[in-house]
Amino acid sequence: MRALINAFIAHVTLNILVFLKGWHAFDEKKWARIILSLIFGTELLAYAFGLLFYRLIPDPINQFIRVMGTSWMLFLLYASGLWLLIDLTYLILRKIQRKSWRFKDRSRQYKTITFLAPILIVAGIMIHGHYKFLHPVVQQLPVTIHKEAGNMDSVRIAVVGDLHLGWMINREHTRRFVDLIMAQEPDLILFVGDIIDAQIDPVLEQRMDEELARLSAPLGVFSCTGNHEYRYEAEEKIQLLNDAGITLLRDSAVLIDSAFYVVGREDRVILNRKPVGKLLAAQGVEMTKPVIVLNHTPDHLKEEVDAGADIALYGHTHHGQAFPGNIATQIVFEVAHGYKKKGNTHVYVTSGIGLVGAQYRIGTVSEMVMMTVKFD
Repeated sequence: MRALINAFIAHVTLNILVFLKGWHAFDEKKWARIILSLIFGTELLAYAFGLLFYRLIPDPINQFIRVMGTSWMLFLLYASGLWLLIDLTYLILRKIQRKSWRFKDRSRQYKTITFLAPILIVAGIMIHGHYKFLHPVVQQLPVTIHKEAGNMDSVRIAVVGDLHLGWMINREHTRRFVDLIMAQEPDLILFVGDIIDAQIDPVLEQRMDEELARLSAPLGVFSCTGNHEYRYEAEEKIQLLNDAGITLLRDSAVLIDSAFYVVGREDRVILNRKPVGKLLAAQGVEMTKPVIVLNHTPDHLKEEVDAGADIALYGHTHHGQAFPGNIATQIVFEVAHGYKKKGNTHVYVTSGIGLVGAQYRIGTVSEMVMMTVKFD
C-alpha cells in the first residue's frame, strides 16, 4: 500500500509541475489552457479511479487505463527532464550575460517553442520505443561445450525471459511471443522465470494458458521460478504453467535424452533455496555431462561458475527496460544483458521478451535468444 501511495504522490506531483509549465507557456491563449486543463484533469481522474477500483473495471478498460497511465508517466519523466535541462541552460546563460532570467520575462515565442519541442521529441522517442517492444529481436548465440552429450553433436535452444503475462501483457501479446518462439523451430525451450507478472486473474480471464500450451519442442519446455511468480498466488501460477506444458524446475534437475542436464533454481525470494553445488549433488547430476543452469536473477554468477555449470542463463534485469535504467542495471549487475564467458561457464543474461509497466524499450531491446550449443 505504501508503494502505491508513493507512486500516486509522484504521479500527481509531476502532473502538477508539467501543468504549471504549460499554463505559463500559454499565458495569452485561453483555448490552449482549457485543452491543457482537460488533458491533465482527465488523466488524473482516470489514474486515481484505476488505482482504487481496478478490480471492478472490465478487463479491456482496465488494461487501457494501465497502458495509458504508465505511458503518460514515462512521458512526464522524459519531458520533465528535457524542460529542466532547457531551463537550467537558459538560467546559466542569462546569469553569464547578466540579463533577467525570470520566466515571465521570456518572449511568448520562446516559451511556446521550449514547451512544445520536448513534447515532440519525447513523442518520437516513445513511438520508436513502443515499436521496439512490439517487434522483439531474435539474438543468435553459438557456444561450444567441450563435453560429450550422448549421440548429440548440437542442440538449438530457445532462451526466453520475463514475459510478465498479466494486465499489461495480454493474450494478443502472448500469441505474438509464442508465434515467434515456435517460428524458430527449437529443439528445447528454456524460460528463466517471471512468465506471469503479479495477479493471476488476467491470465485466467483471457485464457492466456491456451497460448502457452502451443509451445512445444522435441526435448521439452522448462523454466525456473522468478520473483514475480511468488508475488501473489504462487502455487496457483506454478500449477497453471505446469498444466500448460511448461515444467517448472524448482531446485531440481532433469536429464534430457540421456545427454545433458537442465537444472532450475528456485528464485532468491525462497530463502532456503539450495546452493548450486548442493543442488547438483542432491539431484545426482553427473558433471561429466553438459549442465545448463536456469537462475532468474544474475546477482551471484560466481556460484554457478564454481559449481561447474557449463551454461548459466538468467533474466530479471530487463536491461533497465528504458533509459536510464540500462545504465543503472549495468552498475548493479556484473552482466546486465548479454553474453560473458566466466571461467568455463557460458553466461547469458536476457533482457526479456516482455516487460513491466510502460510498453516501451528505450535504449534496450525486447528479445529472445536462439542458442546453438555444439558438443565436442
